Amino acid sequence: MSHQINNKRIAKNTLFMYIRMFVILVVTLYTARVVIRTLGIDDYGIYNIVGGVVVLFSFVNISLRSAFQRFISYELGKEDIQNSNKIIGSSFTIVLIFSFIFLILAETIGLWFVYYKLVIPTDKMTAALWVYQFSILTFILNLFQTPYQAIIISYERMSFYAGYSIVESALKLIVAFLLVMASSNQLIIYAGLGFCVAIISTVITAVYCHKKLEIPVRSKGTRQQLVSLFHYSSWSMANSSTVIVAQQGGNIILNLFVGVIANGAYGIANQVTAAINGFVSNFQSAFNPQITKSYSARGYQDLFKLINRTSLLSFCLLAVISVPFFIECDFILTLWLGECPEYAVGFCNLMLVYFLIDSCQAPLWMLIYATGKVKAYQIWSGIITLFNIPIAALLLYIGLSAYWVFIVRLVLNSIIAIIRPFYTHILVNDFSVLNYGKEVLLPVFRIVLICFAIIIIGISARGWMPPFLIIIVSVLCSIVLIPIFGIKKADRNLIVELIKNKNRR
Repeated sequence: MSHQINNKRIAKNTLFMYIRMFVILVVTLYTARVVIRTLGIDDYGIYNIVGGVVVLFSFVNISLRSAFQRFISYELGKEDIQNSNKIIGSSFTIVLIFSFIFLILAETIGLWFVYYKLVIPTDKMTAALWVYQFSILTFILNLFQTPYQAIIISYERMSFYAGYSIVESALKLIVAFLLVMASSNQLIIYAGLGFCVAIISTVITAVYCHKKLEIPVRSKGTRQQLVSLFHYSSWSMANSSTVIVAQQGGNIILNLFVGVIANGAYGIANQVTAAINGFVSNFQSAFNPQITKSYSARGYQDLFKLINRTSLLSFCLLAVISVPFFIECDFILTLWLGECPEYAVGFCNLMLVYFLIDSCQAPLWMLIYATGKVKAYQIWSGIITLFNIPIAALLLYIGLSAYWVFIVRLVLNSIIAIIRPFYTHILVNDFSVLNYGKEVLLPVFRIVLICFAIIIIGISARGWMPPFLIIIVSVLCSIVLIPIFGIKKADRNLIVELIKNKNRR
């Protein structure tokens, strides 16, 4: 059985994901602006750090969705619908187990940590505890969404995925406007309305999967499937937990050594960089099921071409969007928020560099996950990632700047990025590190030089060129120069082909 890369489907799904991301970007940034200005930087910092305690457990959500998607896509690649439905049944069993475990941990260790360890003003503690409880409920609902999201992505129904995500963003915008109307208890109201949005989102995805995709409401998986899925999820969870712990642990360290102002800047940086990186992650989401299905069918030649192209194009896309932020980040944040909080510019820039490294590496971990052999990968990458917490805490303890929390995380991520291609070759012997270096890393190096030159010229033009004009010129230069010097002619032709294929549908 062979699985052919479906360029038309990829083009269609990519288009839907871009429409989704553009709308979500605009709505999210505006919503965040309204929320931050309504709550104030201190209250927003409290919301960010208290919610961050729950986010510490979100590795469960991330890893389960990844596991469910991998197993469902793998069975679909073999065209085995019956086994796919059994995997889905096992997925809901695992969600129930982890929801129960999460609830116990959140209401014991988590609650103790929020009440006794976080630096929160006394008059805000009641509101913080309400925020924490609503965050727990919202997380559990999102956990129950993971099988449905995995189903939608595995079936490559990106049109619905884009539509429901836009509806979800619109609901969050309504929440922001309702927050403005509230005269008191705004932190509690914001968290409570966020929980309501999660309820609506869960219902929408469930109805679609059961009605439109005809997924059985009850489908019992085999014991072997449940064990395999649980084993894969557990090791995937180990790695995801280290990423989340490194991220939110850094946020907690900032709270302990710097205060809620740094947490507010951290939350702002997360909003901005997540929105920018979202363009790339949505682009890659259109390719992820194809990678798993191609591996399942052992279509290695097309698979490796897809991985190389996705890696390079992902980096190019994020580079084009990131360049103006590196040049005029302070202006953009001031325009967005009305003022630029302390630390926000530096946090944003460092996180953008982090995501640039990840952008061209994501197809590799997609392939690693497709193999199902994740145990060793999760161990070594997780250990390296976790070093961020003690190193960052030590550096802040001896008096270094808050920026070192992100610098350490960036350096450790770079080390993982160097190792990952070699480890991919160990798992899939046909994967060529040399070819990956030639087809991806060398063009990436050229693109970095181009971007660096544009940034230097843009910064030097600040004295005589208006910020808006600098942003426009930098984007145009990136769009023109990056494809010429960074992308091969064959890949440029592929983009044109995908667009043409979409127009013919």
